[in-house]
Amino acid sequence: MRFLNAVIVVASLCSPVFPQSWVASRFYDAASGITYSSVTMPNGVSYRLALPIDSPNADGIVQVVAPSKYGWCGFAWGGRMTGNPLTVAWPSKAANGEPVTVSNRWATGYSSVPTAYTGASHTYLPISPSTINSTHWTVTSRCQGCTRWGTTNIEAATSVTFAYACSTVAPSNPASNTSSFSVHESPGRWAHDLTIAKNGSFATWVG
Repeated sequence: MRFLNAVIVVASLCSPVFPQSWVASRFYDAASGITYSSVTMPNGVSYRLALPIDSPNADGIVQVVAPSKYGWCGFAWGGRMTGNPLTVAWPSKAANGEPVTVSNRWATGYSSVPTAYTGASHTYLPISPSTINSTHWTVTSRCQGCTRWGTTNIEAATSVTFAYACSTVAPSNPASNTSSFSVHESPGRWAHDLTIAKNGSFATWVG
């Protein structure tokens, strides 16, 4: 697994709207063998999460599957833009290397730029490579540090509120992991069932 060190400039990620009643369901990825708790948003983007049953460390796998029209999509682990880890991804459009870039960020205000969050790190999973085809782009990453921050521990919960945001405008320099990009066009929040995200095979998937 390779560590991703990216700096992302985002004007805004998740607007403070009320949670929706989208229902998470079990999703089995036959190619990787990973079982997720998955939700597909009205805009066609799927957010999938896998967690360990019991871990001494903050650990989780997040997968984003987005229609190709989206230049970037983000996932807020605490259900809001500010004060929680943010995972943001976009097609790199690079000739070589990873086709999708992912990074963890943290915002202190709705009008401020989210900065690199040193309390967490992302790595690609070899068993589930990033892909881009004619209709969608997909990225799967392990985030160590995204599930716990401050007094929050979402691994201990059965249901939590997550948030997302996307934009059809691609980053100004997609091949660069320091690229800036525009404000989102498509935000939302939802209550997510974590009971089906926890699996005893987690250590095998990330190993």
